[in-house]
Amino acid sequence: MAQISAKLEDLSMFKYTMIDEKLELTERMKAVMADIRPRLRCQDRRESTDIEPVSNGARNPFADVFEAEPESSYVIKLAKSIVKSWVDTPCIIYPHEAVVGIARPCYPMMEHFSWGIVFDSGVLKNGTYPASERERCDKLRDVMTPLSAAHVGACASVTYSRELHIRASEEGMFMAGGFQGHTIPNYVTLLENGLDGMLEKIDFWAKLNVKDKDSADFYEANRIIVRGMSEHMQKYADYAAECYETETDPVQKQYYKQISENCAYVAHKKPQTLYQAVQLTWCLSLWDWVDCLGRMDQYFLPFYNYSCEHGDVIPVEDSIASMIYKIWENGAHNVTLSGCKPEDGSDATNDLTFLILQVLRNIHDTHPRICVRIREDVNPELMNLIVKIWSEGMSDPSIISDTLVIPGLQRINVPIQDARDFATLGCQEVEIPGKSNTGCEDGLFNVAKVLEVAMLGGKSTKDGKQLGPVTKSFVECETFEEFYCEFTKQLEFFTEFHTWLCSRGQECRAANHAKLVKGVFTDGVLESGRNHDDGGPIYGYGVIETAGVAVTADSLTAIKKLVFDEKKITKEKLVEILAADFNGYEKERQLLLNGAPKFGNDDPEADEMAIRVLNTYWDEIAKYKSVRGGVYTGACSLLTNGIIYGRHMGAMPDGRHKGEPLGNTIGPRPGADHNGVTAMLSSVSKLPLYKGVGGTTLNVILTTKMLETSEQRENIAAVIKNFMASGGQMAQITTANYEDLIDAKAHPERHGDLIVRVGGYSIQFVQLSSSAQDEIISRYAAG
Repeated sequence: MAQISAKLEDLSMFKYTMIDEKLELTERMKAVMADIRPRLRCQDRRESTDIEPVSNGARNPFADVFEAEPESSYVIKLAKSIVKSWVDTPCIIYPHEAVVGIARPCYPMMEHFSWGIVFDSGVLKNGTYPASERERCDKLRDVMTPLSAAHVGACASVTYSRELHIRASEEGMFMAGGFQGHTIPNYVTLLENGLDGMLEKIDFWAKLNVKDKDSADFYEANRIIVRGMSEHMQKYADYAAECYETETDPVQKQYYKQISENCAYVAHKKPQTLYQAVQLTWCLSLWDWVDCLGRMDQYFLPFYNYSCEHGDVIPVEDSIASMIYKIWENGAHNVTLSGCKPEDGSDATNDLTFLILQVLRNIHDTHPRICVRIREDVNPELMNLIVKIWSEGMSDPSIISDTLVIPGLQRINVPIQDARDFATLGCQEVEIPGKSNTGCEDGLFNVAKVLEVAMLGGKSTKDGKQLGPVTKSFVECETFEEFYCEFTKQLEFFTEFHTWLCSRGQECRAANHAKLVKGVFTDGVLESGRNHDDGGPIYGYGVIETAGVAVTADSLTAIKKLVFDEKKITKEKLVEILAADFNGYEKERQLLLNGAPKFGNDDPEADEMAIRVLNTYWDEIAKYKSVRGGVYTGACSLLTNGIIYGRHMGAMPDGRHKGEPLGNTIGPRPGADHNGVTAMLSSVSKLPLYKGVGGTTLNVILTTKMLETSEQRENIAAVIKNFMASGGQMAQITTANYEDLIDAKAHPERHGDLIVRVGGYSIQFVQLSSSAQDEIISRYAAG
């Protein structure tokens, strides 16, 4: 392969740590960026990681395979269907680009890592499919789903109650079964072995573990996947070679030659250069639904060093920019940077940490989603660059604390070396890359709904019927501690039921081989002969997203202080007030709002209650094990679920009206904190977040005026570092002004570049629903 000069000494001109000006990209990468912007899709389409169905040529590869091979086992047909869906996708190489590969078109049937094969009837409506295709799909759906989602409800009918499952879900108690799918493949294993090397690994473990047809088919399915990836890369190599022959522009002709040689190389061999490593990584990322890419600055570093020392086909900056641009266009769910080295815990920050952030800074968009691991002795230049990016209006990168997460993972039996290697994924959950399937997320649980039900002795506020076990109602309790005990009884009942339901969802995924592509690149799967959802990976703890903590804590604080301690409101009166949603009781509502302290203001009484609530629930879920093998742990990264689940809630004793949002991270309820950022961070840092290492994030609101000067940015950096060192787990930043948010809602055409953070992901403010916009505006209004 032809080499160009890109030696280490030639890179001294580049200051990846600079903050006063942005990194100057090559003309080629500037052209790639300009080409991508018109192709960008809106947030929800970019997150779906496939392209529009109009481009699929009316194909239905999954149906084709399942129809043609009725005698083959399910897992073999699934593997062949996945491969066919990729190799049937036409190759597209855009002008100027160096790294190639596009997402598949939408097909009526496709595999997804959350459930298995899913059916999308909307694809059939695009006008390219004959009317008979729906009938064909309907005939095949049963054989394409060994265990459907109906399994969860059917099991509930036998062991608990189908009615209870439906009512609890519909009334906003929980979401069970979960989306559960995000995991990080072992990109280190891929890059160290190459695709041919992965086939050798499959053969090695198959010789040891094949005992019957089922196990033989399992290993053969993994071979089919890896051979398919190799075929996919070779197809691009051949297509680029064809383009080379017909291209007349000498510069683009050379680009095609580079692409052809690069793809042909990684179709079989393990990479040596950064350009090769990036192309192979992108291939797996595509096949993995552009999910989560783990510690990119770590696994690319050996290849970066090699290319700096020996030269490469393209500059190292172009290789990294090409990778980040692919993520930008296709909506990958997370990249993790910095942190510590697994072997000794020393600082892992390197050139690529800064280079990736500089490319992110140039893009200035909602993707790629990046999280930086922060140590107590964080590199000052790294922190300065992060805060500078925030000051420019970006909500990425998020940050996460090594100080808290590593011991938290050790607490659930993750050895220190693997704990040091953690990465973020999805909408800010935590996992051990390449070694785990940790339930991201198995379900969501609304603690505030439990309190609402507990106040009525287990009855629903919707219809007055019994929902939970019969316990003493709030009115019947003589002391606060007696009521808290009754609340705990309801919490214990619904937690047991919920974790049981979540385990049934895991059984569906295991039967459906939902993560077949991920499995071959995850430690433990080939070694055990068990698929990704059937306990194959080394780590399989569960994760439950936790909603309504602040509302619950503030409500209990108000009950304790105003009802039991100060007796300013009677128990009977409070129940009456809540049933009326404060209609005619505004004076009492103001007392509930302002007469009792609220979490998020560094108030000891309010903060202690939040600690108690979180300990009660997270200790309770830890009593139960995921069917993948590990205990359940807590998390809080709720996207817009704080709004959705708030709609199911009645009025609460904290003064919250019926239907108002619950909040979408572990922080205070929107509008409840009034003492500034430092006080809010102090409150959150007191929480037992080490018990919530499934991924517990916090929205931090900064105004642009707080970040205008270098001195101000240094102050913010110090505040955030202190939060990370003193008990905070994760922070995601929104930088804007209240006035800009108000104007953006009224005049969206003026604010296309206004980026905000929504409980785990970044999005343009103008793409949010009106209710979601109002929730974000309320955060700023409170400040």
